[in-house]
Amino acid sequence: MAEQPHTGDVHLTDYLRVLVRRRYVGLLAFLTVFVSVSIHTFLAVPIYEASATVQIKDASNKNILSELVQLDRTNPIAEEIEIIKSRTVAEEVVRKLRLDTVLISFPAGVGLEFSALDVGRRMKGRVFTLTLDNEDGDFTVAGKDGELGRGRINEPFVANGDRADEYVKFLLGGGPAVPGVWFRFQQPMFRQAVANIQGNIDVRPVGDKTNILRVVYRDANPDTARDVVNAVVDTYRKRNIDENAAEARETLKFIEAQREALQAGLEESEMRLRDFKTENNVMSLPDETTSMIHSYAEFAGERSRLEIEERHYASILGALDKSGPTGFSLPSVNRENTVLSNLALTLSDLQGKRQELVADFTEDHPDVKKIDEQIADLRGKIREVVETTLVTIKARMAEIDDILQRFSDEMKTLPDKERSLAELVRAKEVNSEIYTFLLQKREEARITEAATIGNIRIIDEAQQPLRPISPNVRLNLMLGFVAGLLLAIGVAFFLEFIDDSLKSTEEVERFVKRPIYGMIPRIPDKRALEGGEPSPASANLVTHHSPRSPISEAFRTLRTNIHFANPDVPIRELLITSAGPSEGKSTIVSNLALTIANTGKKTILIDCDLRKPNVHNFFDLSRDPGVTTILSGEADWRDIVHPTQTENLFVLPSGPIPPNPTEMLSSHAMREMMETFRREFDMILLDSPPVVAVTDAAILSSFVHSTLLVVELGRSRGAGVNRAIDLLEKVNANLLGVITNSISSGYRYDYGGYHYYYYYADGEKKKRRKRRGGRYGYY
Repeated sequence: MAEQPHTGDVHLTDYLRVLVRRRYVGLLAFLTVFVSVSIHTFLAVPIYEASATVQIKDASNKNILSELVQLDRTNPIAEEIEIIKSRTVAEEVVRKLRLDTVLISFPAGVGLEFSALDVGRRMKGRVFTLTLDNEDGDFTVAGKDGELGRGRINEPFVANGDRADEYVKFLLGGGPAVPGVWFRFQQPMFRQAVANIQGNIDVRPVGDKTNILRVVYRDANPDTARDVVNAVVDTYRKRNIDENAAEARETLKFIEAQREALQAGLEESEMRLRDFKTENNVMSLPDETTSMIHSYAEFAGERSRLEIEERHYASILGALDKSGPTGFSLPSVNRENTVLSNLALTLSDLQGKRQELVADFTEDHPDVKKIDEQIADLRGKIREVVETTLVTIKARMAEIDDILQRFSDEMKTLPDKERSLAELVRAKEVNSEIYTFLLQKREEARITEAATIGNIRIIDEAQQPLRPISPNVRLNLMLGFVAGLLLAIGVAFFLEFIDDSLKSTEEVERFVKRPIYGMIPRIPDKRALEGGEPSPASANLVTHHSPRSPISEAFRTLRTNIHFANPDVPIRELLITSAGPSEGKSTIVSNLALTIANTGKKTILIDCDLRKPNVHNFFDLSRDPGVTTILSGEADWRDIVHPTQTENLFVLPSGPIPPNPTEMLSSHAMREMMETFRREFDMILLDSPPVVAVTDAAILSSFVHSTLLVVELGRSRGAGVNRAIDLLEKVNANLLGVITNSISSGYRYDYGGYHYYYYYADGEKKKRRKRRGGRYGYY
């Protein structure tokens, strides 16, 4: 990137000028962002959000199984959230709402019902079109590969492909049939529909210390959003009830099996005790012996409960050994064990995923094998937990056996008759305590099974959302407006940063460090003539066509500055040049010549640009003959110099373009011609080629008293201007300063006041006259 000019202190007006200069690019960037955001906002599919709130009641009270196996149950909110978002609940919702069936453009109000869609694995995701053919209810089903089959309303449709997994089955019921009615249907992969439910549902707590959850679902269809939320909540509530009832049923089944065995033992022990008392005429035992028997019964009851736990944990090990990868599930009685419960929940989820994969792939598929490895790892962890628990239970049973053995040894020291009675009483007490315990739990289990309502309460059901939550039109448009504005400003300053041109008169003063003799506004673009051809170059003679415009006033200011550049020695020869081509030097020198001639000075304008002359176009003159004609001695200058419509102004065109312009301009003939013009004219103005491009301007600057350098704002580079100044100084040219050209409307403060002064000077009557708009400004 070119070296940037040093700009010194930066003011707010400098930033404003940057925005004004780059307004079109900035506006384009702003419109690009804002229109893009607007199009996206108004074309985006509206998304609706439905929500329901549920309360998780406190389930801290121990249930039957907790008392039976003496383990605490935990049910934190985080676990309930994961259950609601689980794949199992999502699968049930998909089946209930038939979300694996997608109907496109299904006709409403014709009484048709589409159900029981089932397609093969290879047909999943394909779109089929059903068209009613006649009033009898015949229809045609077609896919992307052509017609799939024909069917009739209220009769099952079955189409089998070439392979077993290419079938399509459904039932179209209702009626009447309307010929020409059509719709499309599709059945995506079941797990894709389940994943869609899981991906769009959100469950979050309401507040920090509440047991209330809000279930939220988003969908493009407001009815679907509402139905999915209600289905999820209802499925979750029913599963909670079924789980509690299942535990009660499992408990009741287990208690009944134990009660029947204990009842027979209790009846036998009671009968033997009764017969012994009758035969031996003994009715009671000493208090010390009775207390010992009660203690023995309590420890015996505890051992029986431990035996129950041992049998159930042993059944888990048996289930692990006998079941396959997907055949194991944790018995209900053991779900009170938090560690086992969490492992079993993870195992159940993996088993469900495996079933989905097996439905689409073979047993040897890498994904199926990966799931099998995870299941095997979890089963190993469950086995470790169960085996550790069994070791703990057996250790406690061994302790109790030692205690019971000590009681038995003490009873052996009793007299024979008292010892026999104590043993019978002990057997009866132990069986009675355990039997009473089981009877109590059986009744509680029956009540629990019949009255299970779960610990879930629905506070608010989901309702159909009235407004979409996305897109937010107002917010999107506001963000688009802000983003577009920021991008526009960023683009403007970025382009300003990489642009090393001189863009303001202040930059010219600071970087070039030469006085500015004139600030010429930008002349409007040339208008086309009625025939479509561009207007001639003479239209740029602003001082002739619009002498009262601000642009003309700028040239008069330039003329004045030149006149007072050296009051003691008036300037009579002036070279107008520029650093690069097409910077407006020919336009400036032509208008300046007109302005000087209007003061009464006899002025000649010489076109010394012998490479690309242009002055003759401004005055509608012929280029030939001209300067080269005089220098070659082919004609006298009096026969070639052209008078113009402006009094005191004469123009000398360039003449034929020579092959050696530099040699002709540096010739002795050129010096003689300049000496002649000094005697004949009051003011000599020369137009020359660019300084940096060729050496012509440097040569011409040695023939004239003064030189002015034209700098076009926004085009001239600072390095190029300084290079031109350096070249002129090397030939000892008298460089007065620079003329800034093409000042845009953003710099009206530089010249906008000219016309006010002009009207004031023109008299009160003209000042009050309404200004009329013209091509070059107000006049």
